[in-house]
Amino acid sequence: MTNLKPTPVVVHLDDQANVTLAQGNVHNLLTELPGSRVVVVVNGPAVRSFLTPSWRAFLPALPEVEVDACANALRANGILAEQLPTGVTVVPAGVARIVELEQQGFAYLKP
Repeated sequence: MTNLKPTPVVVHLDDQANVTLAQGNVHNLLTELPGSRVVVVVNGPAVRSFLTPSWRAFLPALPEVEVDACANALRANGILAEQLPTGVTVVPAGVARIVELEQQGFAYLKP
C-alpha cells in the first residue's frame, strides 16, 4: 500500500481516553511499516492507564515497542514504578524524552 521505509516514531500519549487509539495506531504502523522503531511515551493523566489491563495485553503482543512512563507524572498520580506492567521503562520527564527522540530523528505521532 505504501512505499514508506521503516522509520523511528515516537507516540505521545497524555490522555487516558486515547490509550486504545494509541495502541491501535502502533499496531497499524508496525503492520504498514514493519521494522520501524516505535517508542510510546506516556505522561500526564495517561499514566493512570498503566493500572488497567490494556497494557498487560498490549506489551506482550508487541515486545519490540518501547513504552516509557514519565516519572513526574507517576509521582503526581501516586503511582509507584513497582505497579507498572513488566516492560515499561520509567524516564525522568516524558516531555524531555520526546524532545530527545525527535532530536534523534523520530517522527512524532499524537493520537
